[in-house]
Order: sequence, then C-alpha cells, then structure tokens
Amino acid sequence: GESRVSCRLPGVAKRSYQQYCGLAAALDVVGERWAMLVVRDLVPGPRRFTDLFDGLPGIATDVLAERLRSLEAAGAVEQRTVRHPAPAKVYALTDRGRELARIGGDLAGWGMSLLPAAPDDAHRTNPRWALQTMALAYRGGLPAGEYRWTIGEDELSLHVADGADGPVATIEYGHGAASPVLDVRCTPRAFFALVGGRRPARGIEVVFGTHELVASLVAAMPLPARGAVATR
Repeated sequence: GESRVSCRLPGVAKRSYQQYCGLAAALDVVGERWAMLVVRDLVPGPRRFTDLFDGLPGIATDVLAERLRSLEAAGAVEQRTVRHPAPAKVYALTDRGRELARIGGDLAGWGMSLLPAAPDDAHRTNPRWALQTMALAYRGGLPAGEYRWTIGEDELSLHVADGADGPVATIEYGHGAASPVLDVRCTPRAFFALVGGRRPARGIEVVFGTHELVASLVAAMPLPARGAVATR
C-alpha cells in the first residue's frame, strides 16, 4: 500500500505523489476526498466549521479539519473572525481559492453528464448545489440584481450582473438588504421539479416578481444535460 509521507506544504502530513509536476502538486491537496467539496461550499461565502460539517453529509470532523488545514497551507482558504450576528471564527476562500473554485466549476460541468437523469435513494441532494451549477451556465438575458431564493430553510441569493467579460451570476448565502428583482420561496421537491423541466403542482410561492420571471431564470440558467454517459 501507499506509505504516509510528509507533504511539501508545512504542517500537513498526508499522502503525496512526490512528483515535480504542477498537476501532481495540486492533486496532493485537492485530490484528497472531500477537498473540492469544501471549496464548493465556501463559494457562496464564509462558513463556520459547524456549517461546513452540516453541509457535507458523510464527512467526519477530523477529515474536515484536515482538509481545511491542507487548503489553508496551500493558500486557498483563510480563517477570519466575524462579529455579527455573533462572534465566530469562519473559513473563507482567498483569491487563490476563488481561482480554484472556478476550476471546480468547469469540473462540475464536465461531471453533470455522468449523473443519472434523476437522483435516486443512493444520491444526496441539495438545492444549493444545483443552483450553483445553474449560475455557471448563465449567458445573459435577465435583469441585473438580486434573485432571492428561500428553499426549505436555506436562504440564498443569486446575483446577476454584467461583468467585464460578459454576463455573470453568482450565489451568496443569505439575502441582501436591497430590493430584489425576484423573491421565491419553495420546497426542495418543488425546486428540483422546476429546474428539472417539470411544472410543480404546488410548493412555489413568488413573494416578489412574477412566475414568468421564474421561468425566464430557469431558461437562462439551464442545468447541463444529464445521463448522457453510462455510469455502469
């Protein structure tokens, strides 16, 4: 089997390819199980350790702590102290971490074709994961501003803007203070029916905006085709 060796990053003991290659060095950090999913969950904003743990079903606390140490040592994650709503230590992506997140977004798009057409009992689902993937697919067509989503107990904001390189959509935890373009509340089941191209019978409430704008948003941010590649 593989032996345990010291990584070139200080303070992080883990397996290493020990190859003088940029890809191998990157995989020493992000090739470890859960590492890129930690990055994914930090894209919408800083999170406490307990928030990350709750959002990554199946991970162990010691594994999460090790992945955070490794990502910190690689310069992708940093610790911050926030004062509101209560003093707490949080983890956040650095500029280097956001660069890694963009690479992860491309990988997520590539992996969509490996998913089955619909999740089954073997798959864990989270509406935020789908919403983040949808944001990556945005190519324009919506009014700029904040599109609020309350899906179950989760509050998320989708921000649409015209960036330097074209239209861009980003996801943040929570809701902003400015008036939104759209404010939608729904159940997770209704959300997945909506973005999956099915018309939910109930479970969608448009607090502000119109149902037509909801349909336009889903059309402007389609989930990539799934089930195109056999997985068995």
